[in-house]
Amino acid sequence: MLKGKAIKIEDPLPEDLITEILSWLPVKALLQFKCVCKSWYAIITSQAFISKHLNNYYDNYNDIDTFLAQYFVTKLGELALYEFLVDETSTILSYEELRDRPIYNSFICGPCNGIFYLDRYSYRDHRALWNPATNELKTLPPLIRKPNLPSLSFYAGVKEVFGFGFDRVTKDYKVIVIKSWSKTNSKIRYPLSVFVYSLSTDSWRYWGDLPQNYKLLSNNKCYICLNGVFYWLGSDYSGGKTYDEAIISFDMATDLIQDMQLPDYDKPARETVLSVYHDSLALLTVHDIKHFLEIWTLKEGCWTKQFTVGTSSYGRISPIAHWKNSKFIFECGPCKELTLFDIITQEITYLGYIKDIHSCEGIFVYRGSLVSFKDRNEHWEAEALAQ
Repeated sequence: MLKGKAIKIEDPLPEDLITEILSWLPVKALLQFKCVCKSWYAIITSQAFISKHLNNYYDNYNDIDTFLAQYFVTKLGELALYEFLVDETSTILSYEELRDRPIYNSFICGPCNGIFYLDRYSYRDHRALWNPATNELKTLPPLIRKPNLPSLSFYAGVKEVFGFGFDRVTKDYKVIVIKSWSKTNSKIRYPLSVFVYSLSTDSWRYWGDLPQNYKLLSNNKCYICLNGVFYWLGSDYSGGKTYDEAIISFDMATDLIQDMQLPDYDKPARETVLSVYHDSLALLTVHDIKHFLEIWTLKEGCWTKQFTVGTSSYGRISPIAHWKNSKFIFECGPCKELTLFDIITQEITYLGYIKDIHSCEGIFVYRGSLVSFKDRNEHWEAEALAQ
C-alpha cells in the first residue's frame, strides 16, 4: 500500500458501455444489480434495456439460466408446476415446485419471452400474464361475451383452448382463446368462437366463429406457437360421423385462421403430438401396435418424414416436447419417468426425476426475462408519437 499518495479514482464507464455489458448478463444477476445505484436501476428497468436484453442475452441460446418447467396433473386432480435445472450432461441438478403461482390450479400456456399465460376459465374466469423471474402479474379483463349469445344458463360443457405469443409486426403480446358452446341436454354443437386479447390495448375483441366444426383437444395439450403462428391439433367433424384430423392455425400478423391436413403417417397411432424440430412445425406419432416413433416436419406447406425409430425396447413411451438438437423429452415406463431420447443416436437418458403423477400436461423450456407489464401503454404511446 502506497503511503502519502492519494489514490486517483478513474472516471466511470460511459453509460452506453455499461448498458451493453449489462445486456449480456443473466436475469438473476440483473435483479441484484438494480440495487447498485440509481443509474443502474434506471437502466435495467427501462423498456429500451429490456428489449436490448431480449435481443442480446435471451435470444442467444445458452444453457446457463435455462430451466425446464414440467406442468402436470397430480393424483389429487390439482395442476402443479415444477422448475428444474438441467446441466450439459442432461442431469437434473435441482428442482422445486413453483408454489407461488398467482392463480391456483390454473392452466399454463407459454412461455413467451419468459412470460406465462395463466388460465382458469372454469372458475370466475381468472386469466393473467405472469413473469416468474420478477414475480410480476398482469390480471386480464374478463373475456367478453359472444354477440347475440343467449344466457349462459342454457349452455353446458363450455370448453376452450388458448395460445399466447408475441406479434413481432405490431410488437404486442396477444392471447388467443377458442371457445366451444353446447346446449344443455342437446347434441347440437355450435361453431367455435375466437377471441383475441391485446396487451397494448388491455382489451378483448371478438374475432368471429370458425367456418367449420372442429373438436380441439382439451387442456391445450397439443398446442405450439412458432414464428408468430399458433397451432392446435384437433378433428373436423362437420361431415357427420367421420372425424378427420386437422391442424388449426392462427397467424397473429395477418389475423387469419387456416386448417391443414396431417401427414400420411402410419396408423393406428397411440400418441399424436405437435412439437418443434429445427425451427419447423413437427408432428410426433407413436404407433399403437408396431411400437415405433415417427417424426414429420412441415416446410413450405409440405410434410416430410424425418425419422422412424423403434421404441419397443424402451417400454411404453409418450412424447412430450422437444428439448434441443436431436433430443426429445418423453415419459417412459409405468412410472412415467422423465427421459431424454436422442433420435439420431437412439440413446435414452433418464433424468432421475420421478413424480407420482396422473398425467403430464406439458414441459416447457423456460428462461427468465425482465419483461414488465408496467408502463407498457406509455411505451406504445411514445412509439406511436415518434412515428
